[in-house]
Amino acid sequence: MNPLPHVTVLLATYEMPKHLEMVLTALDRQSFKNFEILLCDDGSGEETARVVRNFAPHFTQDFVHLWQENQGFRKCRLLNEGIRRSRGELIVFLDADCVPHRDFISDHWVTRRNGTYGAGRRVELSEAVSHGLTLADVRSGIFDRPSLRILRDQVFGKTTNFNRTLRWGTFKPLRKILNLEQIDDLKGCNFSAFREDLFAINGFNEAYEGYGREDTDVEIRMRNLGLSIRSLKGLALQFHVWHERRGFTPANETLLEEARHTKRIRADRGIEGGDRSGISVRN
Repeated sequence: MNPLPHVTVLLATYEMPKHLEMVLTALDRQSFKNFEILLCDDGSGEETARVVRNFAPHFTQDFVHLWQENQGFRKCRLLNEGIRRSRGELIVFLDADCVPHRDFISDHWVTRRNGTYGAGRRVELSEAVSHGLTLADVRSGIFDRPSLRILRDQVFGKTTNFNRTLRWGTFKPLRKILNLEQIDDLKGCNFSAFREDLFAINGFNEAYEGYGREDTDVEIRMRNLGLSIRSLKGLALQFHVWHERRGFTPANETLLEEARHTKRIRADRGIEGGDRSGISVRN
């Protein structure tokens, strides 16, 4: 095991081996090296395990594959176990269908500020661009600079948010002119928080067992704790690789409405009080 890293990356996945390969390739070429990876795998099969076996030895960073049996969408349990096992001061959340820019982790780390959590955005790649994307493209840094392939797709209304492919840096006057300092909320695929703050809110609420809204619940409780949002627009770029979407679980909408109308800070079933049965380390 390496010395304590500055950053822990919690990478969530479920049955997306090809997407995961691209994300791991991008993580392997990050400009910032002082991080560990905890892969939070919600019941993927052998193909994902093969990808991990192939990639893990390439990382000089510590790499842990957390896995639980597929019994429906139970992402919160794994993320809480990841937070519990994390050693980094800052925890960065990433999904395995979102390929990060080379400076993704660096941007989260360099802009960190006590009393805040960082929130980034993503480019939505079209089905056509996503299907044509290769590991060689990722290795060559296709997402580290503006891409004509993506721009052409944007012109025809397929890829969305091309402006989010542009990394504007941290120069405050320019960011204010471009309105990059304003952001409304976080997305679970691209945010960061200090480890101590996540422990203060007791992590994710494990009552959320279907798809969606668990990240908004975390944000509500971080705001109740007194934290403010920090915009990473024009920084921490990432590119969502197309796949079929699923709808939000209705019960989670009910839980979220309850969270909105309370001043609760800590989850009852979270890092503490949650269920860790059946979670194992596969590597």
